[in-house]
Amino acid sequence: MHRSRMVEIAALVIILSIMVGITIYSDTIPPISVVASQSMQHSTSWEPGIINTGDMVFIRHVSNPASAVQTYVTGSNSNFSSYGEYGNVMIYTAPNGEQIIHRPLFYLYWHNGHPEVQGYHGQPWIVITTSYVLLKNIGYSHRSLVVYVSQFRGIDGYITAGDYNLGNAGQSLYVPSLNAYAAADQDSGGYLLGFYDPPVNYSQVVGVAYGYIPWLGLLKLQVSWSLGIEKQQNPVPSGSYEYLGAVLAAVVVLTFFPYHRLRRKR
Repeated sequence: MHRSRMVEIAALVIILSIMVGITIYSDTIPPISVVASQSMQHSTSWEPGIINTGDMVFIRHVSNPASAVQTYVTGSNSNFSSYGEYGNVMIYTAPNGEQIIHRPLFYLYWHNGHPEVQGYHGQPWIVITTSYVLLKNIGYSHRSLVVYVSQFRGIDGYITAGDYNLGNAGQSLYVPSLNAYAAADQDSGGYLLGFYDPPVNYSQVVGVAYGYIPWLGLLKLQVSWSLGIEKQQNPVPSGSYEYLGAVLAAVVVLTFFPYHRLRRKR
C-alpha cells in the first residue's frame, strides 16, 4: 500500500477514535452543541476561554446533578470556575422544550417556609430575605443580581442566568432600591414584568459544558440563518469570522500541500 494512503487511513482512524472517545465520555448524543446566542459572552468581541456565539461546546451528561453541578455560590466556596466565572455552565431543558446553556447561580430550597441558598454560610455578598435573594457584585461586570423568590415559594431548583444577560440587563430590569438587576432566567423581570420560569429541577438538567471548539459552529449557524431555518437573534462577536477564515485556510493548505515533493528533494 502506498505510504501516503496509509497515512490517510491512520489519520481517519485517529479522528474516528477521538470522536468515539468523546461520545463515550460525554454519555450523550450529540456530545457537542453549537452556541447560537450571545448570552454567555463577556464582550461583543470574541474572547478565548469564554462561550461565544458560533462556538461548539462539549456536553457531559450528569446523572446526579446534586453532586456533579457546582453553582456560582458553591464554586466561589471551592474556588472552582469555568468559562471565566465561578461554577459550572449547565445545559437544561426549559419548560417550553428549548435547551438552554447558562450558568447556575445558586440552588434554592425551602426550610420551614423560608428560602435557603445551598452553599451559604454567612457570606456578606449574599443577602437572603423572605422576599428575595440578592447576590452582590458578581460576574465579570460586577453587578448585583436580585431574584424575587417569594413567587417560587415551596419550589426547589437552580436559579440560572447568562453571563452576558446579567452584564447587559437594561433599565427595565433594574431595581433602584437594591442597586441590582432582576436578570435571572427564573425571574427575567418576572417580578417587574409579570412572567417567569420556575427554578430548574434536577430532572431538567441535561449536563455540563467541559470544553469547546471556537468558531467552527458558525458554519452551521450561517447555513441555518441563510436558509431561514433559524432566525439570527444576536450579532456574532467581532473577529470570529476572521479567525474562522484563518483556520479554514490553514486546513486547506495542510490538506493540499505537496508533501511528496519534499520527500523527493530529501
